[in-house]
Amino acid sequence: MRVGVYENSPKLFVDTNGRAAGILIDMLDEVAAAEGWTVRYVPCTWAACVAKLARGDLDVLPDVAYTEERARTFRFHAVPALLSWSQLYRASNVKVTSIVDLQDKRIAVLEGSVQASFLASLLGAYGLKPHFVAAPSFDRAFQLVKDGKADLAAVNNFYGDMQSQHYGVRGTPIVFQPAQLFYAARPGIRPDVLDAMDRHLRTWQGDPESVYFAILKRWQLQSPAQQINQRTAWLLALSAMLLLGACAAAWRFRRQAAQRARALQATENKLSLILDSVDSLVYIKDGDFRYRYVNEAMCRMLDMRADDILGKDDFSLFEPELAGELRAHDLQAMAESRPQVFEESIDMAGAERTYLSTKMALALGDGAAHSLCGISSDITSRKRMEESTRIAATVFESHEGMLVLDRTRAVIDANAAFCAMSGYRLDELVGSRKLPFQLAEDGGELDAAFWKTLAAEQKWHGDAFSRRKDATVCPVLLSISAVQDGAGHVANYVCTVSDITELKRIQERNQHLAYYDDLTGLPNRRLLLERIQSCLAASRNEPQLGALLFVDLDNFKDLNDTRGHSAGDELLQQVAHRITSCMRSVDTVARVGGDEFVVMLDAIGTNEDEARLHAEVLAEKVLAAVAAPYVIDSLPHHASCSIGVTLCAHRDEGLDTLMKRGDLAMYQAKTDGRNLVRVFEPWMEQAVARRIQLVSELRGALDGDQFELYYQPQVEGGRIVGSEALLRWHHPERGLVGPAEFIGIAESTDLILPIGAWVLRAACRQLARWAAVPHNARLAVAVNISIRQLMEDNFVRDTLAVIADTGADPRCLKLEITESMGIEGVEETIAKMEALRRHGIRFLLDDFGTGYSSLAYLKRLPLEQLKIDRSFVRDILVDPNDASIARSVVALAQALGLSIIAEGVETMAQRDKLLELGCHRFQGYLYGRPMPAEEFEDMVAAGVAR
Repeated sequence: MRVGVYENSPKLFVDTNGRAAGILIDMLDEVAAAEGWTVRYVPCTWAACVAKLARGDLDVLPDVAYTEERARTFRFHAVPALLSWSQLYRASNVKVTSIVDLQDKRIAVLEGSVQASFLASLLGAYGLKPHFVAAPSFDRAFQLVKDGKADLAAVNNFYGDMQSQHYGVRGTPIVFQPAQLFYAARPGIRPDVLDAMDRHLRTWQGDPESVYFAILKRWQLQSPAQQINQRTAWLLALSAMLLLGACAAAWRFRRQAAQRARALQATENKLSLILDSVDSLVYIKDGDFRYRYVNEAMCRMLDMRADDILGKDDFSLFEPELAGELRAHDLQAMAESRPQVFEESIDMAGAERTYLSTKMALALGDGAAHSLCGISSDITSRKRMEESTRIAATVFESHEGMLVLDRTRAVIDANAAFCAMSGYRLDELVGSRKLPFQLAEDGGELDAAFWKTLAAEQKWHGDAFSRRKDATVCPVLLSISAVQDGAGHVANYVCTVSDITELKRIQERNQHLAYYDDLTGLPNRRLLLERIQSCLAASRNEPQLGALLFVDLDNFKDLNDTRGHSAGDELLQQVAHRITSCMRSVDTVARVGGDEFVVMLDAIGTNEDEARLHAEVLAEKVLAAVAAPYVIDSLPHHASCSIGVTLCAHRDEGLDTLMKRGDLAMYQAKTDGRNLVRVFEPWMEQAVARRIQLVSELRGALDGDQFELYYQPQVEGGRIVGSEALLRWHHPERGLVGPAEFIGIAESTDLILPIGAWVLRAACRQLARWAAVPHNARLAVAVNISIRQLMEDNFVRDTLAVIADTGADPRCLKLEITESMGIEGVEETIAKMEALRRHGIRFLLDDFGTGYSSLAYLKRLPLEQLKIDRSFVRDILVDPNDASIARSVVALAQALGLSIIAEGVETMAQRDKLLELGCHRFQGYLYGRPMPAEEFEDMVAAGVAR
């Protein structure tokens, strides 16, 4: 059993000796000993452990809180192993006494844990927005708090109680999310494993003398039941005390309130005549904040009779929000010994009025407050005047520059911001009629025409320039407004001035970024496309032709990966300079992508031949310039590029069409070997169209069951011992199509995966059918698999599932891989091959000798057979090199203990030569072409003819 262990002491952790330890580890060891399980502990972080469990790389993960979401992925037993809760622990210098103190705090949480999602949801419900810091383990979370990179950490109570002192953190009163902890199991685990966990836990937890409680005691913990009982007792006792106290307080409060009400009634009768003549609102409220007296002004304000007000509270008379505010003020006044003053705004019938309210608690002889008296005076007019004055003062002293002129346009005041902006002192400005503004950078005074326009419009707003005291000018946004007096005449002018120097600089910078590449300074794709479009439109009727060169660096990624992006950036800058140096001043060189450049050549010929020649000459010049040696970060470097050329004949070609053709030509240069120039030809477009059509037809072939497997015999000693499964496509229009026409395209797309899966399943079904016939039962079938299939994470699982579904004998299945598969991702390849070989599946190395195999890798691959490629068999009788290679392959196979088979055997002489070299198993036209399954079965039944 593979069990994950992450750092969460004392529940589970890896001790200093590298062994798994902790409460849950001790419990699992006891169960394993009783059940006869062998346990292998796998250390990993929390997130890695969860991922491994989901993939099936672990069987069990202790200390997992149950959630419905996890239950859809993992298996859980019924009896919880431990009860836990989460708590926040703080740094010693961080003060947290309640949940509201968590606003803007940095909280370290375990990445991917239930704690993290629950805490985020909990605090969000309170409108709190802390900053969560993900940590891979609880140790790391406490370390972040200790290092000052987090204010608090969310951990479980077990870990926090044990480790808080070590890290110098302190617990807070914020406890949340009680949880039941289980041993989570991977999907598909045997049910008896979980049943055994429940059986032992249920027995142990019912016996105080059991090993379960001994383990808890050994780790110096109480049992969950004991902890819960103690807490429950304390909570019940505290609740009882609070309830008795509340009842006593309520009884005494009612008694005193009745006495105070009688006294207040007497006072109201004496004062009502006087208070009704006061314009201010006068009112008295009882201990429940219900109105017991209101004067006439209060009745007028509410437009209600006194009898309709008395006995009601503010929540019955006002909107809830206003009533809540009044109640808060009343409570504050009742709690203080001195009168309290508040500003209160009341909206009645759509008109808002502001009152200055003085509220005081009225006390009887015992000194306790039992009622409230309030006096509210309407200060709406005064507040409006104060607000206007405050706003005007704030605006005038804002960061915007301001000038105030009199009716003669002489300066009478300026704020500090304008003085700082212009460099003038206030005394230098006051009285001056020569304003320091101009409408253009090189002049344009505020002349008579300007002031005439201002007089007509009463305002002016726009870009201008301000002259500083040092004679420099800066761009500003200028607003001038005319202020009229009561008679409608202009009394003042108010000028607002904003320095927009930085804004202009940013605009220019943004303009440059919008059209130019920041790294190389070349035009970017946007500017290039605009220039091409303009060129096409302007020269549509011109006889001159143009061209586009698409330049793409070869293997640029290798430089970035090996020497870093700074080296890649330096290379791009040098390449940009070299390309530009090859061009005329009228040409445009643009960087349109990571390592892609496009050159626009205009007017390079009066006909296509002349333009093509000119473009090719320039392209070859660029090719040579880019290929010259570089020095990058003081180290030599060599680079090359591939160039695609498309001509612009101004014949209504669309911009998208030109760009697509240039790309096709460039990719053709890449395909043909790189460091080449290719001019667009119509067949390139046609090839792409054919490829797209073929991909679409292949998808239809999968859906329409148009594939069939043919089988080519494999012979040894005159007897058929197996076959190779070869795919054929029954095209509805072209008839039978061999794999050479479509497998390459399938491998370059995702189609190779469903096609490969279909081939494997069809071959396994055929194996299962042959197993029912005695003379076919031991026939082996070799199936080719692609590198894309082998690199799939689920390849082993899916292959075994196909064998199980079809009932095929895995010992009769051979999977053919090529040399490149064996070298690419060798460790992962070996692991997958070993996993399948343990189930009886054998592996054959196809096309051996045609690639660049490493013998060091080859001897590590769990192979059963090597196949001599047909290219060596074809000329084995006439080419000594081919014969030598075949002899070496046979010798190598014998040295490695592998069987050998030769493909492409077409003549008896070839067979005899191979026999002489030591190869005794053959495949080729000499023994039969690939054929449908029925014909192959007939051939097996009849025996080999030759």
